[in-house]
Amino acid sequence: MIWDITAAKMRYQLQGHKAAVKALAWCPWQRNLLATGGGSSDKTMKFWNIETGKLINSVNTQSQVCSLVWNKNDK
Repeated sequence: MIWDITAAKMRYQLQGHKAAVKALAWCPWQRNLLATGGGSSDKTMKFWNIETGKLINSVNTQSQVCSLVWNKNDK
């Protein structure tokens, strides 16, 4: 769930994982981007726009996701 703490109410309930969410990480350079990782029955990383509550992308990792770290690859 994404909460608006200034209004003390829930904005969005992000749905899409088929198992417990084991990891999450906010993008350090794009504040509206959240990554989540699912457990052994889900095996996906999902990327969310938290301004809209929409799923941007889902990647099947073939393994549970227990940790997420952002890496900005500037070329």
